[in-house]
Amino acid sequence: MNGGIPEGDSVLVTGASGTGKSVLATQFIAEGIRQGEPGIVAVFEERPQAYMDRAGSFGMDLQTAQAEGKLLILYLRPLDLSVDETMNEILDAVQKIGAKRLVIDSLAGFEMALSPGFREDFRESLYRMIFALTGIGVTILSTVEVDESFTEFPFSTYSISFLTDDIVRLRYVSIEGELRKIVVIIKMRGGDHSQDIREYEITSEGMVIAGERLKDYQHLITGIPERLRASEKKKVIE
Repeated sequence: MNGGIPEGDSVLVTGASGTGKSVLATQFIAEGIRQGEPGIVAVFEERPQAYMDRAGSFGMDLQTAQAEGKLLILYLRPLDLSVDETMNEILDAVQKIGAKRLVIDSLAGFEMALSPGFREDFRESLYRMIFALTGIGVTILSTVEVDESFTEFPFSTYSISFLTDDIVRLRYVSIEGELRKIVVIIKMRGGDHSQDIREYEITSEGMVIAGERLKDYQHLITGIPERLRASEKKKVIE
């Protein structure tokens, strides 16, 4: 990402279930805390203690950060919220601890937490919240799940890519009889970024980029890549 995510950007991390979206989001928050940037995590589909326990299994101590007032985990799932109520909950939390980073995990959970009458205006509501928060310098990372397809490469089910500055796409691929994972940066509105398709692994330390870019295959983003023959490799190099 050419050095990292610019401050005040809205980042969308998208991928199928199990690709590591929440792990990457937790690493984003944990690294911010390590650098002295308080963070907010808005969760809708699991309780705060479960979220912290899962982070702990990857070596990220969110318990201490919360006890020291550097982290707030907002559990909004049980509330029948309007957009304004949701936004006020988050804005109050941001002001309370001077948060510089926010994770929304996930957008689907956020939509379901809203009162039914507000779900029709979900995109407009999301835009208002993102605009308000990035406008005061908060960097936002949102996760969204997509159904994996081996014929398409969708970014989101919400058609909200125009609301985001940066898009990170995670996906499964089938290589040599193994189901593996790749990451690609789709866009960065504020600058240049790598065009490489890289393999990654979910380890005890979280998401880790594995090795060099995958250059011996074609059609990687379809999920069913083909290994390049020697003659094709020569043409690519030339």
